[in-house]
Amino acid sequence: MSLTSKMTFGNLAVVCAGFVLVLSLVLSPLRSNAEQAPQESIKTFNAALLEAMKKADELGYKGRYSLLAPVIDNSFALPLMADLALGRYRKTLTEEQHRTYLKNYIEWTVATYAARFDGYSGEQFKIVSQSGPERGIVTVVSDLIKTDGEKVEFHYLLRQVAGKWRVVDIQISGVSQLALTRSQFTSVINDAGFAGLMSMLKEKIRGFSQGKEK
Repeated sequence: MSLTSKMTFGNLAVVCAGFVLVLSLVLSPLRSNAEQAPQESIKTFNAALLEAMKKADELGYKGRYSLLAPVIDNSFALPLMADLALGRYRKTLTEEQHRTYLKNYIEWTVATYAARFDGYSGEQFKIVSQSGPERGIVTVVSDLIKTDGEKVEFHYLLRQVAGKWRVVDIQISGVSQLALTRSQFTSVINDAGFAGLMSMLKEKIRGFSQGKEK
């Protein structure tokens, strides 16, 4: 399993830098005395990923999806992430379109993890550090350590949403995954409209479920 190739799709340093600035401005500053809460949220998420990997064959895709769905829902600010991924197009959606989009976005997010974390060969997760809050954002760094000693470093950006510390972005190899998603989504909408974006998400979800896409 090549996490670097699966989880990043190119060098978007300029886009990411700008998007992190937008993210920090959109999310108002909040403080919390529960300093360990962000780390605990990532530990719970990591534990679920590790279980999905260790039981990958036993669970199959559907089982991994069922295992990860509630953990991702509790650990990630999915509605907020979905809206940020749309950028200015969020304001153009009707309520019905937004409900459809949010449903597909959440299913696509869970499907991505269920499909990619599909095997185990001794990998381990380790929480490395926690910094912040800065502008209400706490960054938790977590390593995926492979059996050969190679590390994949995940920078989780969390803020308090609905009284819980939730992930609002993940940076891998310096690339903001939310910025990457926003760039992809807005490009599809520009070319094919809202219907085109929904078709793309459904196609990817189908591909994940059938093992045709990673």
